[in-house]
Amino acid sequence: MAGLFGSKRQAQSAAQGAGDGEKLPWYKREWFRTVLYIVLSLLIAMLLWGYVLMSQNPARIKTYTGVTPTFEAGGEADLIAKKLIVYGDIEEILKDVTVTVSAPLRNISKVTAKDIVATVSLADVRAAGTYDLEVKAVCSGGTVVSVEPSTVSVVIDDLASRSVPVTYAFSGELPEGYWHGEPTLLDATTTLEGARGVLANVSKAVCYIDLENVTESVNRSIQLTLLDNDGNEVDLAGLKTIIPAVDVKMTVLPHRHVTVEYEIADRDSLSALFEITGEKLTYPSLDIAAEPDVLASITSIDSDPVIIGGITDTGSYSFTLTLKGIPEGAVILGGVNANDIQLQLIVSERYSEQTFERVPISFVGETSDYVYGHSMENVAVTVRGPVKLLQSFLSSDLTVIVNVEGRGPGAYDLDLEYTLSDVDKYGELEITLAATKVHVVVKPPNTLK
Repeated sequence: MAGLFGSKRQAQSAAQGAGDGEKLPWYKREWFRTVLYIVLSLLIAMLLWGYVLMSQNPARIKTYTGVTPTFEAGGEADLIAKKLIVYGDIEEILKDVTVTVSAPLRNISKVTAKDIVATVSLADVRAAGTYDLEVKAVCSGGTVVSVEPSTVSVVIDDLASRSVPVTYAFSGELPEGYWHGEPTLLDATTTLEGARGVLANVSKAVCYIDLENVTESVNRSIQLTLLDNDGNEVDLAGLKTIIPAVDVKMTVLPHRHVTVEYEIADRDSLSALFEITGEKLTYPSLDIAAEPDVLASITSIDSDPVIIGGITDTGSYSFTLTLKGIPEGAVILGGVNANDIQLQLIVSERYSEQTFERVPISFVGETSDYVYGHSMENVAVTVRGPVKLLQSFLSSDLTVIVNVEGRGPGAYDLDLEYTLSDVDKYGELEITLAATKVHVVVKPPNTLK
């Protein structure tokens, strides 16, 4: 017996030793079987829970922001039919709201903000005033639970119309070398329709014409800007009509200065007693605007010949030029009219001069106590003055003298002077002596040789 049991233990020990020497595969180990049982349990639990949810399909809640409400279709038209209108900016009045929606679990993921329609009804508005109106919302894929904010404040005003004057103003400047005419507006007034409160603030409608980089004539429609009495821009919210505009026409042309040319046809007809001492045009050149090809062809502006016949006295005379050669369509700028171009002439007495070659030199102040001699007995004298006066002037009207009064014996260099026979008549003449001094010798009578 002992041998039998001993052999059995030995066999078990050998088997155990063999087992310790060889490792089992991972999928046969105890920990793997434990993890596998846990995962299978969770999976089965989830499948069971999904089955319960799908079979029951419970409701779920979801919130959507940025939903923009609108007035119910036809609401604003109904207001206008009642002679009423919403006062203010619609976008400011109907601000975005937040909508909470309830939908079945299977549908909630399909619902988007586009499925929600938020509206405000104007049906109960009967007169001008301020109203707190409910914001209602519907959702095509669920049920609306709430809307925040749930109301909007809307100001209703009486619908009115008013005619206001239309004016214009410029902004910017034309490029250098270009000119613009006065704009022509198709309409002098514009009729506005909208909230009475808005129209009450409107003083005028201004058409702002932008001149920046404009090189061609303007013919287009320009939007009007509404201004109040203080010149501030009026808020256009509350107008029933669209922002008004006006058709504008304005000529824009290049321009440059062109010289005015003239000719006095009968200049030789002026009496020999007179001469023209001054010629001046009121406008020596004209600022001309015209189409580019026309302007390039203009070298000068000519006039018909000027006739000055009939002038019999000195003075200032004006002659209106008759211009020619201004092309059709050309514009004279600067407020100048073609009939304003005048030639101003100054007619003066003609001046000339005459020289008397040998005018005797006379002594003044001599006495019988001495004998007087001089280095020259005559001198050349030039007389300059009006031709008419010179025609009557003779050499006898002029006396050249040397004053020896008080001079005793000796030699002197004395000034030459002159006297006129009629100072009142010939006093304006310019007298020039060829010599200004003369050498005079004063001696007693018995020593002069």
